Amino acid sequence: MTTVVMFGFGGAAAADDWETCAKAWGDTAIAACTRAIGSPRFKDRDLVRLYYNRGIEYDEKRDYDHAIADYNEVIHLDPIYAKAYCDRGNAWRNKGDLDRAIADYNEVIRLDPKDAKAYNSRGIASRAKGDLDSAIADYNEAIRLDPKDAGSYKNRGVANLYAGSLSRALADLNQASELKPKDAYTALWLDVVNKRSNLPSRLPQAIAQLDMTRWPAPVIRLFLGQMTPDAVLAAADDPNGMIKQRRVCEASFFSGELRLMQGTKENAAHLFRLAATDCPKTLIVWSAANAELKALSSSP
Repeated sequence: MTTVVMFGFGGAAAADDWETCAKAWGDTAIAACTRAIGSPRFKDRDLVRLYYNRGIEYDEKRDYDHAIADYNEVIHLDPIYAKAYCDRGNAWRNKGDLDRAIADYNEVIRLDPKDAKAYNSRGIASRAKGDLDSAIADYNEAIRLDPKDAGSYKNRGVANLYAGSLSRALADLNQASELKPKDAYTALWLDVVNKRSNLPSRLPQAIAQLDMTRWPAPVIRLFLGQMTPDAVLAAADDPNGMIKQRRVCEASFFSGELRLMQGTKENAAHLFRLAATDCPKTLIVWSAANAELKALSSSP
């Protein structure tokens, strides 16, 4: 966690809890923040920092309800703290409450119209709602404010793909890859768009810069013909249920993309349906799977 500026206080125990809350992580930080919040020594701006730090730690644990409760306290104490609105918006989005997420991003943008991350985050929420026009408009603004942000280019590239603008998708994903050549997901999306553009795959060259020991390396190996779909699913296993769910969703979606490239539309549709049914709405592959199913249902 980023160290915060410390405010005045007295007492060694309280000082220790403040330091631990600011510098530690996980349950250790949460416990220290909780003790400090309960101490009469901290008030006003000090409490803002403590609640915010604890909210971040809950967020990291994917305990979004407790994170939102802490961000609520921060906003109650400091109604113009833009970062708290942004982080609460992310938590709402991760819970699938996209309207509340967008409302929080709107407030961030009102407080700080130059916050590129808020535009990108609102674009992600709009994309999840199926509003590609609004998503692309927000990605445009995010890129205008921060033209070196690879994530905004990648997000706009995928949105352009499903908005029917293949050339713009290709340009965006090429730019994302140039800015962040070690991003494996950009390499996968670029391969999808290259093949739809009748261009050769660049994955064999890209893997030299990718970490092929970590997920989604098995999906890349699938695209390269080095793994089977069943082997990719086996590689998606993880003791953390949320991580496993995300990986299985991505395995289903990208396996569907591979089947689509191979011309087996029925198999592709089955895999896209799995992703559309089982994936959290916050994942890019959920909205992409739904877009692919819509396109397949209207194709001859």
